[in-house]
Amino acid sequence: MSTGARQRPALMHLYWWFLFSQGGVIAALLIPVHVLIQGILGPLGVVRVVDRHYDTWVQVLGNPIVKLYLLVLIAVPFFHFAHRLRYLLVDFGMPVARTVPAQAVFYGGAVVVTLLTIWVLLTTAPLSLP
Repeated sequence: MSTGARQRPALMHLYWWFLFSQGGVIAALLIPVHVLIQGILGPLGVVRVVDRHYDTWVQVLGNPIVKLYLLVLIAVPFFHFAHRLRYLLVDFGMPVARTVPAQAVFYGGAVVVTLLTIWVLLTTAPLSLP
């Protein structure tokens, strides 16, 4: 056993794995439920959902909880996708996928999607507290 330098925990690796796992849960559970309610049961008239009229959308998107829900529903699965795609390339034996520039491309793309989603959600409808 070596008594040399102590190893540091890979905090960024932990962060990306956390977003990967949460993105997988959201992609597996929330997206199908959202599609079922908003896309199937709503049009069939089983449950009341947001219709396609502008006034309804502005009213619903003005709620900060709805904005947060949509941000999580859209952005977090992109981190799952970025992590999965990066490690798929690692498993295929592409050593370039382990480099910092590759990580910047994959995870940076997910960050860009997150920032774009935040911008769209904040500029689409003004916040209205209930």
